[in-house]
Amino acid sequence: MANRIIYILLIIVSLSSCENRILYEDIVTFDKNGWDKDSPAKFSFFYKDTSHVVDIGMTFKHADDYSFSNLWLFLDISGPTGIIQKDTIELFFYRNDGKMLGKQRDGNIEISSLYKHGVKLSQTGEYSFSIGQGMRHNHLKSIESISLWMQTSNYQAD
Repeated sequence: MANRIIYILLIIVSLSSCENRILYEDIVTFDKNGWDKDSPAKFSFFYKDTSHVVDIGMTFKHADDYSFSNLWLFLDISGPTGIIQKDTIELFFYRNDGKMLGKQRDGNIEISSLYKHGVKLSQTGEYSFSIGQGMRHNHLKSIESISLWMQTSNYQAD
C-alpha cells in the first residue's frame, strides 16, 4: 500500500511540474519559392498580464539542402507605445565542424533560438514583430517556416 501511495505522489508531482509555460506561439510558413527578402514574417499579439517575466524565441524549420551555415535576421518590434525597436541578429545552423545544431525531424531540420531572456513587458497592449531575412539572396528556398514564441521565464532577479 505504501508503494502505491508513493507511486501516485510521484505521478502528481511530475504532472504538476509540466505546466505549460507558453504564453504566445504562432508560425509563418513559406511556399515552395522560399522566404523572399521583401516578405518579412509578421507576428502580432495582445499582451495583458504584466506580472510575468518572459523569454522570447524563434524556431526555424529548414530542408536538408539549406546551403548556408547561418541566417541573418532583421527585426522590427513595436509595443503599445508605437515605438519601433530595430535589431539585427545572426543565427547559426551549423557548428564550425559542419555538425548541425538543430534536430532532424521528418526530413527537415528544426532549430530554436532564444532571442531575449528575462524580459519584463511593462505595458499591456498590442505587440508586433516583423522578422525579415537579411541574407544576400532574394529567396531562401530551403527555409520552410518560422515560429515566434514567448514563454514564462525561470529568470531570477538578484
